[in-house]
Amino acid sequence: MTQRTTARIIGILFIVATAAAIVGGTFLLPTQEPSYLVDAAAKEGQVVTGVLLELIMVMSVIGVAVMFFPIFKRRNEELALGYVGARALEGVLLLAASVSALLVLALSQDYGQAGVASVQPLGDLLLAVREWTYTLGSLVMLGVSALILYSLLYQSKLVPTWLSVWGLIGGALILVRGMLEMYGLELPAAAQALFAAPIAINEMVLAVWLIAKGFDTPALASELEEEPAAVVG
Repeated sequence: MTQRTTARIIGILFIVATAAAIVGGTFLLPTQEPSYLVDAAAKEGQVVTGVLLELIMVMSVIGVAVMFFPIFKRRNEELALGYVGARALEGVLLLAASVSALLVLALSQDYGQAGVASVQPLGDLLLAVREWTYTLGSLVMLGVSALILYSLLYQSKLVPTWLSVWGLIGGALILVRGMLEMYGLELPAAAQALFAAPIAINEMVLAVWLIAKGFDTPALASELEEEPAAVVG
């Protein structure tokens, strides 16, 4: 596989992950309504589709890290492994959030039958699990993985410096938002968008850049030339 092909695949995976997250999250809105046990059961197909889309998001997120690793390890293998680990943990948390939504759907299908009205507390607990795991995955760990990714991109010069700096700022902002929400601070919608927009837009710009132009050829050639020396040393 050529480096140009690798860059294109990474770009596509970024776009797939973002699209799947947006559409999947929209499809799972019935599980977040006040009458979620009724709404989820009435829209079973929509909820299942939303979960499947989130699974695609998880695979895409981990796929990005796996595709980047052989490139980054030439520059900083420890940090490259850290990036894979951070994205893997992000994927596990998002997977747990998706499974929680499926369990809510299972409860909703029994809700209202004789003797099962007591499932409401369990349903509330599952929603709390989804909220916490999704916050940790899509905000906190996304911020951590973005900081690692753009640090590596900045060091390697595989993409323009301005794009890496933008990503570092966006990663820091989404991490701050995640930490604030973990401590119970309810941000208004405008503030949430302000914290999330920089990294969201940056990832799409990075994706388009990788698809259209690939990695910086001189920087990549320089790293390939340095690799044999690093092995001998």
